[in-house]
Amino acid sequence: MAKNLVKLPFFKRNNKKKDTPEVPTFKQDLQARRFVDAGKQLIIREDRLFALKQEGIGSKRKLVEEEEDSEARLAKDYEDLIELVMRTLENSLDLQSAEEQEVLKDAVQAVLKEEEQDTRWEGFQKNERPPWRPRRCKQNHEALLERLVHRRMEEAELDSSVEIHSSMQQSITSKAKQLKGDLLKVVTWVRSCYPEHENVCQFYATLYHNIFSAKLREVAEYTLCDEDCVLLLQWVNLEYPNILNTIKIKEVIDHTKLDPLLPEDMITPLEQQFLTNEKREMSTHLCKILDREETAWKEGALPQLRDQVYCCLQAIDVIQCFHGHVDNTQKMLGDETKARNITCQMSDFLKDYEIFHAKVIKSRQTNTEAVLMVNLSFLIQCRDYITKNAHLFPEEVKTDCLSLLTTMTERSQHYFTSNMHKELKDLYRKVGSYEWLKDSHGICEELLAKLVRHIQKFNNLDKMCCQELLGGMHKEFLAEYVRKMMKHKITFSNKDQQQMAASELCLHSERIHTCLTAAGSNMDWLKDILPKLAELLKLQDPDSIKLELVNLMSVYPDLSDRHISAWLKLKGNLSTLDRRTIRESVTCQDQIKEKSDSLQFSRSFFSIVRIK
Repeated sequence: MAKNLVKLPFFKRNNKKKDTPEVPTFKQDLQARRFVDAGKQLIIREDRLFALKQEGIGSKRKLVEEEEDSEARLAKDYEDLIELVMRTLENSLDLQSAEEQEVLKDAVQAVLKEEEQDTRWEGFQKNERPPWRPRRCKQNHEALLERLVHRRMEEAELDSSVEIHSSMQQSITSKAKQLKGDLLKVVTWVRSCYPEHENVCQFYATLYHNIFSAKLREVAEYTLCDEDCVLLLQWVNLEYPNILNTIKIKEVIDHTKLDPLLPEDMITPLEQQFLTNEKREMSTHLCKILDREETAWKEGALPQLRDQVYCCLQAIDVIQCFHGHVDNTQKMLGDETKARNITCQMSDFLKDYEIFHAKVIKSRQTNTEAVLMVNLSFLIQCRDYITKNAHLFPEEVKTDCLSLLTTMTERSQHYFTSNMHKELKDLYRKVGSYEWLKDSHGICEELLAKLVRHIQKFNNLDKMCCQELLGGMHKEFLAEYVRKMMKHKITFSNKDQQQMAASELCLHSERIHTCLTAAGSNMDWLKDILPKLAELLKLQDPDSIKLELVNLMSVYPDLSDRHISAWLKLKGNLSTLDRRTIRESVTCQDQIKEKSDSLQFSRSFFSIVRIK
């Protein structure tokens, strides 16, 4: 069909009633674009001329002889009808009024009527049927629409207001815009002109889809630069699906019945190229962040304060960079599982970060503590991000990342708790000594006062990081307190001393817990440890002590034989035989531990109370 076809005017129907009704002639129906009526007239003439009957064709020579019509005239009228019908169909996507819609609907019905007439002639020999049968109007109609769609896609023009420099991008974008606009026209104007069973929307969608797919395949055959590769994937997995998911379009078009825009052998190399580029870009961005942090540390810079809290810029930048690339990969490839291919970059980055972290810990710069505080905040935020978004990581990558983060977090916490222990070393010596026996309250208060001064330096930490760090210090402080009590410096020789010591331990437990939770610790379960140990001091009956020990071991699975032995030695009035009997009676410790596996991580305490 020629490109520059002249659009035929749509004539208004003349529905005025006359005093004497006249039957319109074929020419009048044709001129008024009443295609169905015109077609019916031709079918009647065809039936009369060829004596078509419902039960078959018969010999009606006399009828034929009397018929003024001729085969040649009928054939010419058919040509005129079909030509106008097809030209009307060719203007399907230019409808602008309800009246034009009705004319198109009439043209469609005329095609279907012709298809029915072809069916009536099926089974007759060639010499028994009209020479123009079958007309195959429906087939020609579909071929015409295919040419129409092809022409419109070829002539698609880009919106002049859109700035696009790549000729490839211009071509794809203009065709996509034409596709979307025309499908909306089909849904809005053309759909109602066809019977529902014809599913014209799906037919048009398939035509446009195939042409758009052919264009993308043509582009994909060439070696593409990274920018063009991204563009192609963007259209395949993001932009084009968005067009098909336009509300009006998705209601009537089943996109699952459309072939893939690109075949597997074309899409796979593009995806690999994209993944390689994303990995490279992510690695570059993460390295820049690490270089920035290392440079600032070497220059002695202090972390930024925002509202008197250290601002952990590297956590913000790393997580945003990582998540941004993963999210972009997921959108571009249309599959979350494929995005996992780039998450290994987090593991590689954390290995480099571990080297930097070790340098900071070993250094003695003035900004070391402040940098480690911010690093700790970074490690905790990364750990929480990976834990909450575990679905983004292959299992081995997730495990590797969390292991690296745990190692660095423990090193940071050890750095700070070691400093705490150094500052409190002289006061720790008094715990569990005869001096403690004389003034346990004063020693406890002195310890806590110095501890509070020590932890004030953490006031600039964000709440989450401070909570975790002080929780660890709370645990370490209490563990050292218990360890000093088990050093065998003193024994409580009678019931009264044991009752008094137990009471003091309960008071100290409350005071320690109140002090550290007020500072930020969230280790609420630690408040029960000293009272439970104090209960062992108060009990005098060996059987009661056994029962209490079994209960204690069920709550704290890491309570060992050494810990039990050391604590029982505080009871000076307990014979060696009683101590041995008590210890032997709780040899079911291993079984108890197996039943309490779920508590080992949350209630692990005595494992850090190191008894020689």
